[in-house]
Amino acid sequence: MREYCRGRVLFDQPVFWKFNRLFSVKYSCRIRFIYYGKNCIGMDIHGFTEDYKNHPVLFIGTGLSLRYLENSYTWDGLLKHICHEFKGNDEYYLDVKSKCMVSEQFDYAKIAEVIERDFNEALENDRNGKFKEVNDVFYKKMGEEVSISRFKIYISQVLNELIFRESKKDEISELKKIRKNIASIITTNYDSFVEHLFDFQPLIGNDILLSNPYGSVYKIHGCVSDPSKIVITDEDYSNFNEKYELVRAQLLSIFIHNPIIFIGYNIGDNNIKSLLKTIFTYVEPNSEEAIKIRNNFWLIMGFREVK
Repeated sequence: MREYCRGRVLFDQPVFWKFNRLFSVKYSCRIRFIYYGKNCIGMDIHGFTEDYKNHPVLFIGTGLSLRYLENSYTWDGLLKHICHEFKGNDEYYLDVKSKCMVSEQFDYAKIAEVIERDFNEALENDRNGKFKEVNDVFYKKMGEEVSISRFKIYISQVLNELIFRESKKDEISELKKIRKNIASIITTNYDSFVEHLFDFQPLIGNDILLSNPYGSVYKIHGCVSDPSKIVITDEDYSNFNEKYELVRAQLLSIFIHNPIIFIGYNIGDNNIKSLLKTIFTYVEPNSEEAIKIRNNFWLIMGFREVK
């Protein structure tokens, strides 16, 4: 079983999801049914959006890519995969991971920072080895005066190709149909699945401030198309919090004026907790604005189950 949450209300629902008619619209912004498996279980959530003039914004996490792509990873899974390719076994990763625990939880940003340092140093001393293609890109970019991490170049190579799950192709076709009913998308994913699926314009970094938000994908933690903007290490997150204050202000405006539907995250997701903590520093916790933002949220879970 999984928990589904809107505001403070939790619902227990079956684990397996199906996306047909997820956004069946009768009025300008009305979400009528969510289907699970073969039967609609009657979770009619149109009341969540019917009072809004604006279309909903989807906030999409890794769970969506995990469901539909063969080559998608959790944060832990991505770092483990890179380390296995780097060292040929899992022991190096487990050693690094064992030293990066904070408050009884693994700190993946710290883990990534250690791996990045070791990975970059190793490739610097092995120009034409296993990761020659990574070095080729690195030196080309440096020749263009673009500072970039070899580690992030490799991340972009791992996630660049979209390999769809054969068993999910019908579901993906249904998912494409909701495009016209979405205002925009915010995602912490690096892959290009969402913009490919909906044919939305990806926006990275400060580009978020310079364009029409409708029909756009806010890639707030970077994208495979620009490895230099990927946010994955402890230092990256610190820089993100310092550099993108205007971006966070724009996200706050979206949160106030649109229904926000979180898909592919879990309640304890560190990306979500960190971002919302930052966003809520702009408003008083018990203010009308804060209450309005909280009431705008609907969290959907369960997309990682794959059959």
